[in-house]
Amino acid sequence: MTQPVRVAVFVGTRADLGPLGPVIAAFDRDDDVMVDVLCGVAFGVDDLARRLRPSGYGGGIHALAEPMTVFDEGAMLAQGARLTDGARELFASATYDAIVVLGDRWELLYIVPAALLANVRIVHVHGGEITEGAIDERVRHAVTKLADAHCVASADAARRLLQMGEPDDRVHVTGAPGLDRLVEAEPYTDEELARVLGHEVVRPVGLFTYHPPTATPAAPLERWTRDALAGSLAHCGTLIVTDPGMDEGRETILDTLDAAAREDPRIARVSALGAAYPRVLASVDAVIGNSSSGVIEAATVGVPAVDIGTRQAGRLRAASVVHADDALASIEAAVRVAVAAGRRTPGEIANPYGNGGAAHRIAAVVKDVRKYPFVKPFRDTGQDARGAQGENA
Repeated sequence: MTQPVRVAVFVGTRADLGPLGPVIAAFDRDDDVMVDVLCGVAFGVDDLARRLRPSGYGGGIHALAEPMTVFDEGAMLAQGARLTDGARELFASATYDAIVVLGDRWELLYIVPAALLANVRIVHVHGGEITEGAIDERVRHAVTKLADAHCVASADAARRLLQMGEPDDRVHVTGAPGLDRLVEAEPYTDEELARVLGHEVVRPVGLFTYHPPTATPAAPLERWTRDALAGSLAHCGTLIVTDPGMDEGRETILDTLDAAAREDPRIARVSALGAAYPRVLASVDAVIGNSSSGVIEAATVGVPAVDIGTRQAGRLRAASVVHADDALASIEAAVRVAVAAGRRTPGEIANPYGNGGAAHRIAAVVKDVRKYPFVKPFRDTGQDARGAQGENA
């Protein structure tokens, strides 16, 4: 009898907990998979258990390091060393067939090499995408070259991985797993939404998240955040404002958001939406900011989005995403267009990242992961540096 595949899933922050939630659940329901969840950036074991256990997750949870409280260059480098050491100890004491990681976060530079050296196969989700305004861009492509198998969200992402020399049989177009939790999300009534937020709801309602654009040194974060809020509030009766991601510059943005919330009663300030996120997303009139949620997820529930600045530059997007630069006038104009467009029936907007079912496809790839030898060939495209056919092609 074949032994179940033993899998670790690394979850650093809410940026990957949300999309990986359906994947963890799919593993947990499958008798052919034994799954553990690893943490050590934003979550400790108890916090992650509170988030996972209500959905029925019964597997193990392991902290590679204590969660962080400060997010600057020095703190991230120090935490990276702790994560590497924690991963080394775990992989020495437990045998895993694979580790599943998502995307592009800086902490993967410390987790993935530890898995590589321990002969744990690396399954990378959401590789091959472009986000030119964040250092995540470089991290994502670095993880691609270390990974053994790829579960990408779109055909254009698959094409980039082949362009990077990845073998065809290791690249699988699965769709974005974060959409799995959205396809059946029912909007709240305004009364229900008010209870969830603890705040009066006045239409139009915007959902706002603004992250540090980490590829822009010395960005004027306070001014950009204030302008993004002002441009949003010009057309929203209620603005649901969530915390930025765990990057350098986070504290400046948090201080700006909190100060604005104290001054403007239209702002409903929420650190994170957690399990309520799918239904809140389905309830709002626009998603605004520079988060991947607006670019990847909003279209699935029929909600238009405004993408601000360069953080998501180059990323594939639905026709319902309106772009704005970091200037107040541009943001205000884009929000006006998005709010005027209005919500559509779910499924009416074509989402290039798929229409659900990704977790099942990812689970199928992982269950077959033992077939990949640790020696990974390089797929040569036969093109020279200028894209022309080489003379030996």
